[in-house]
Amino acid sequence: MSWGAAFISLPDACTQLCRTSFRTIGYSVVLSVLCLAGCVQDSPPSSKERAVSFLLELLRDERPEMRRTAAECLGKIGDPQATDSILPLIHDPTAVVREASVLAMGRLKPIATDGVVALLTQALEDPTESVRQAAVVAIGEIEPGSRLLEPVLGLLRSSDATIRRASVQALLQINASQWLPALIEAGHDSDAEVRQGIVAAVGEWGGAAVSPWLSERLAQDPSPGVRAEAAYRLGMLSDLGTRAALETAVAKDADSGVRRWAKRGI
Repeated sequence: MSWGAAFISLPDACTQLCRTSFRTIGYSVVLSVLCLAGCVQDSPPSSKERAVSFLLELLRDERPEMRRTAAECLGKIGDPQATDSILPLIHDPTAVVREASVLAMGRLKPIATDGVVALLTQALEDPTESVRQAAVVAIGEIEPGSRLLEPVLGLLRSSDATIRRASVQALLQINASQWLPALIEAGHDSDAEVRQGIVAAVGEWGGAAVSPWLSERLAQDPSPGVRAEAAYRLGMLSDLGTRAALETAVAKDADSGVRRWAKRGI
């Protein structure tokens, strides 16, 4: 069979899919191939509209795999009209569908309204790790303004350390300079991974003004990971005050990794 004979245009493919039984596993596979191959993006406007309309219908399919695949495809297509249809799937009972819908929201880059940020903040509290990580990515993609970050910041008070970790990862992705006092206040969290994330976020958005606090974390935090992060962030600032703190760590810190990062920053 020649390549020309084997090729199926997007409109023909969509027509065949519409005629295919909803019980066929190949249905989902063909949808994925079409989107991954970029057929929808490169097709004429009428074909793209038909494909998007078709995928929007599949978001309501009874089978989780179909909803997941449709959300993924719509995210890859990047048509903003899909936003309102995908948002409800953030509450889908199936984790893989929730993850796909959150990632799709990041790709669609909707306007970061209070409602959109609120839904993504809820996704940071999802019981499934992959959904929380997808929410971190999506928040970084849409880059909500500082005014909208308060719900994300509020998760630093969660009793669940995994939620606090996801929250601080999200704050590291976007400009959280307005919320530095609150981040610093949370810097004594009982979870070392949360503290390390806070040190990273404060160092990323605080500039030279936070050098004293970072120096304190380098000298006093019980976790080598946190101290190493503080050393790395201080090394990026490179002023006289940070140099003294780094030299002290090189001479006195008990952890070789911390000493190595401190030495690199001098």
